[in-house]
Amino acid sequence: MSVAITSFDGDQQMAEDTIASTTPLKGGSTTSTFQHEEHGEPKIESIDSIASSEELRKTIRRMDLVVVPVMMVLLAFCYIDRSNMGLAAVAGMAAELDFKSYQYSISLLVFFPGYALFVIPSNYVLHRTSVRYWLTFLSITFGLFTLGMGLIRNYAGLVAMRVFLGICEAGVYPTVIVVVSSWYPRYYFGRRLALVVCGASLISSLSGILAYAFSRINTADYAGWRWIFILEGTITVLVAVGAFFVLDEYPEKSRLLSEEQRDVAVRLIAQDREEHGEEKLTVKLVIRTLGDWKIWIFGIMYMFCVATTYGMAYFMPLILNGQMGFTGALSQVLTTPPYFYSFFLAAGLSWMSDRIRMRSPFVIFFSLNVIMGIVLTRWGPSTGSQYLGLFFTLGGALVNGPMIIVFGQNNAPTRTKRSLISGLQLTLGAVGGIIGSTVFRSQDAPSYTPGVIVVLCCTVGIIGLSLLLAWHFHLQNRLHKETGRILEGQEGFVYTL
Repeated sequence: MSVAITSFDGDQQMAEDTIASTTPLKGGSTTSTFQHEEHGEPKIESIDSIASSEELRKTIRRMDLVVVPVMMVLLAFCYIDRSNMGLAAVAGMAAELDFKSYQYSISLLVFFPGYALFVIPSNYVLHRTSVRYWLTFLSITFGLFTLGMGLIRNYAGLVAMRVFLGICEAGVYPTVIVVVSSWYPRYYFGRRLALVVCGASLISSLSGILAYAFSRINTADYAGWRWIFILEGTITVLVAVGAFFVLDEYPEKSRLLSEEQRDVAVRLIAQDREEHGEEKLTVKLVIRTLGDWKIWIFGIMYMFCVATTYGMAYFMPLILNGQMGFTGALSQVLTTPPYFYSFFLAAGLSWMSDRIRMRSPFVIFFSLNVIMGIVLTRWGPSTGSQYLGLFFTLGGALVNGPMIIVFGQNNAPTRTKRSLISGLQLTLGAVGGIIGSTVFRSQDAPSYTPGVIVVLCCTVGIIGLSLLLAWHFHLQNRLHKETGRILEGQEGFVYTL
């Protein structure tokens, strides 16, 4: 017998929310346990010790309503404010500010050094303050700097705003990862993070339509491209203020769960985590953990993925305008549909990934989407085929990002290692952003062939590194099964392939 803990329509067969087996107890009751096999599903010993299946369903459903939509919306405005440069460029910013040669790429590049430097300090602050206050503060500040980009009068002002925007946004995505992973056990985490990230990307894709509408506003002192930044920044600040009243804390301090639901959520997390003893964070432990080659592989994979994501997000309007011949206004609108593909891809395949408890085959599949898409976009025989390529390229890259993060998180048994893996991934992700913002050079327009080749190489690299990790994990799991070898210093831990 199996009992599905559901919160999304059509979730009845989700393995992440499925009680995999039952064991008779005295008195005729049963206890349900998660299978603990090669693919590393968490071992929750007794459902009866947590709550009834109905109480679990209600609690998970409530958690999904409390956590997922709010994180999705805040991350969406973070994406909107960081990626609207291409939309503004085709709406007249490049002409008014008289960009020279590399200046557009440099204005994109300066976002990332501050982002890379402030990821870990932001996590440090997060652990010492309220989630509500910290996320609200970050969202208001990056909204204000976005608004400021519409008020600048020269290229130097634009660069300064982009630097501060990167610093303010550095803490948003790491906070989202920490919050979601703190609310859900490991195999509830995968689909939720994918939906948050790809849902945020889908919402942010509507900025193309908003940019088209806002750019129609023209006044004596403010051209249409300026209103893209001014109005989107203003909306971000208003959303951040409203979010303060609906943002929740961690499960044990939740204001939006009932007392019974808080108790169920805390015990669910505790049983998932108790299998792996937590270690006290010390400099020696950090150095030893950073010496593990696997976490660097996860970081490099994410860096390669982000290079593609940012490159396409920043330059898609320019490719549509220059290579495919669409007008500036239509190029803004046509940036939106590929994000719908990524959302449905995330909703379907992240569910399947959690169900079969594997990550690497999906990372490889999404990477193949990117390769097929970029080839179509650059060398497709018609405008239609080139535009179709954008669906595969952007869709595959967007879903691959959270999948790679989850791949790393599932293979780290302690909080220290999970924190270091995600921190390293996001820091190297900023390096990927630098790559993505520089390889598509203005002088290579309209086809951007060198950038296309770099994206292809990065994607092939992701496939190769995924195969390497899957092969290594398979060998280690086999040793564990045949000889009882302890993996990662944790009794009973096995890797997720």
